[in-house]
Parts: sequence; C-alpha cells; structure tokens
Amino acid sequence: MFSFKYDDDVSLALPSPDKDSELLYALIESSRANLCQWLPWANQLHSAEDEKNFLQTTLSHFGTSNSLNCVIRYRNQPVGMISFNRINKEHRHAEIGYWLGNQWHHKNIMHRDVTALLTIGFTEYNLHKVIINVDINNDASNHVAQKLNCHLDGTKRDDILYSNGKFADMNEWTLLRSEWENRG
Repeated sequence: MFSFKYDDDVSLALPSPDKDSELLYALIESSRANLCQWLPWANQLHSAEDEKNFLQTTLSHFGTSNSLNCVIRYRNQPVGMISFNRINKEHRHAEIGYWLGNQWHHKNIMHRDVTALLTIGFTEYNLHKVIINVDINNDASNHVAQKLNCHLDGTKRDDILYSNGKFADMNEWTLLRSEWENRG
C-alpha cells in the first residue's frame, strides 16, 4: 500500500475503504458546516457507505494514474484527505484538493501535507506544475498556498457553483517544478 511519511506526526496513505470510511465520514459529519462553505461535495455524502464507495472509486482512479487521493494521518489517526485531482499526463500538471476535520485546524498539518504531496508530484509523478484553486474568501486555504510560495495566476470569476445556488470566484495558485527545486 502506498504511504508517505512527512515527519513523526504527519503522513499520507492510500485509503482503506473498509477501515477508513466510518472515521472519515464522522469527520465530515462533525465538520460539515465548515466544509460545505468551500467544498460542494460535502453535502452529497449522507453515510459511511457513501464515503466507502467514494474511497473505492479513488482507488480505481489511482490504479489508472488519473488521480491520487490520500488519507491524511496525524499521529496515525485519520484527520482528513488530500489529493491530486485530474492528473493531466500530457501536460504534466495536476490540481490539489484537500480538507481537514475542524478539530485539526491550526496545527500546521495542511501545510505539511501539501508539502508532502508536492514532493510526490514533482519527484514521483514528474509533474511540471501543480495547481491549487481556492475560493477567494477561504482565508485558510489561500494562506496555505501563500506560505508555500505559490504564484497567484489570477482570479477566475464565478468559477464554482455551490449547493446554495451561488457562484464564487476562485484564486488559481500554481507552483512550477523549477520553483519547487529552487526553494530556499
């Protein structure tokens, strides 16, 4: 099974649907109000079985190299997920998505996990560019991209439709392989 240890506290691993689905669904349920602000899929999961089906789908996408979805483990406990969505092999870029349960915010977990996924993307997947799309009002996620010295390519107007029927503008942050290799 694929896993990547970032430090003594933080690691990424492919999901085990039977083992992880109930714990991740409980995190989603307890964090739903916050997650729904930024992630349209959060209102579409209604049970641990829905989460299990999603995790099984992510494993099949991993098998075809179309995406990489990992469980974020903090001190060996699942606390959220991070992924390369839509890996574009032809143009060698991928988009990162991520979420944490509310109780795990403000512990520098996401910065370390995105750093780990960038390492995997640039060294194992031979990506040229990684993209992070963030709602302009999501201060925490915009801060993650800024802290990683990603470049703000621009703001895409009315780029995402939330379940409340409202469109939102999205910041597009990118990091090139050369920038990653030359970081200080």
